[in-house]
Amino acid sequence: MLIIVSTLSWGVTFPLIKISLEYMSPVIFLSVRFGISSLLMLPFIKRPWNLSGIREGFIAGFFLFTGYYFQTVGLYYTTPAISGLITGLYVVLVPVISFAFLRLKVSSMDWISVMIALTGLIIISGGQLSNSSVQFGDILTLICAVGYALQMIYVARHSHIDTVKFTFFQMLAVFAFSTLLIPSFKIYSDLTLPIVIFSVLFTAAFAGVLAYFLVNKALVYVRPEKAGIIMVSEPVFAAIFSVIITGIPLSIYTIIGGSLMVAAMFLTVYDQHRIRKTNNAMIP
Repeated sequence: MLIIVSTLSWGVTFPLIKISLEYMSPVIFLSVRFGISSLLMLPFIKRPWNLSGIREGFIAGFFLFTGYYFQTVGLYYTTPAISGLITGLYVVLVPVISFAFLRLKVSSMDWISVMIALTGLIIISGGQLSNSSVQFGDILTLICAVGYALQMIYVARHSHIDTVKFTFFQMLAVFAFSTLLIPSFKIYSDLTLPIVIFSVLFTAAFAGVLAYFLVNKALVYVRPEKAGIIMVSEPVFAAIFSVIITGIPLSIYTIIGGSLMVAAMFLTVYDQHRIRKTNNAMIP
């Protein structure tokens, strides 16, 4: 239940941010959002701060920033539903990138999932051929998925680090990099509008710090692969709330392509569960 609440909150953020980007630059939005998240987490960070932990947190934070930067700027050009679907591809990209850079074994199911996901992406993009801005937004969001995948791989290889501190320095890194790159996008901001204030606070506190806490709390009772299957619902929630909040209808291309992409994500997570279950059964 806790994971569903967190996943639902992440799905809501797509249309909320889309609306907010009409009044605030994507990079300024990120800077304010993660500045608040960092401040909210600061009281829970116990000293001393290990220098290597800070360095590794900032490296992971750079990958996380890459994901959020291209996701948020990409959302400026594309729809919340498509952004949520393409962002979810990081689940499929993790094993592929692990194979390319770490030479980790990739199952045949993972390769099938990649092909299905790419087919879905082509269908979605093919339905937008008359709109070059949506095409551009799709490309940026795909880069975002790569950033999230790299961050997940890096975090998994540094699981020995204090989780709370590690997360705090990642959020601080996203704030720092976002602030430095504010000039990379046209600058405009209106923090007086209720929708902007709500979106910033919701993404920083609830969909950020609180959702992170809920997921980690739930993982005490739920196996990671089962949690992953639940988290696949994030792009589905993004599409649903996109229609409810923004009123932007889903095209037949988005529905068909999105369904294929969600199926690919589910197959990847399920295959990880199957492999883990098989390996555990072989242990005497």
